Amino acid sequence: MRSLLALLLLAGAVSLQAIAPAAADEIVVIDHHGTPQYQTWQANWDRYEYDRHHVLLGTVAAFEPFRLQLARRDGNVQMIDLKHGTVILPTGTTPMVNERVAIVGYYSRGTFIANRVIVHG
Repeated sequence: MRSLLALLLLAGAVSLQAIAPAAADEIVVIDHHGTPQYQTWQANWDRYEYDRHHVLLGTVAAFEPFRLQLARRDGNVQMIDLKHGTVILPTGTTPMVNERVAIVGYYSRGTFIANRVIVHG
């Protein structure tokens, strides 16, 4: 009974943020934009299985403050805007040319805005 009560209290505490399973062991928080807040590279990304509304996969073609050029698997190079608060994971990492990355974010007026850049380890 206590565990049920604790679960209900926890559910009420996260009512402002939805929780969705990303993998068997991981729970990923979804922010108010509907964007998943991944913390690590997901194994299914290696098979190019991913949420195409919020995740872009590719290799870094160029990186500068607040801009990242992403070379996509189809050969296109896409400019990604990074904003104040964009998280680069693992913490302390700087994306380097030819590194595999996942960009997690959302489209705004035709531009993909990065919330997170996750470098493949």
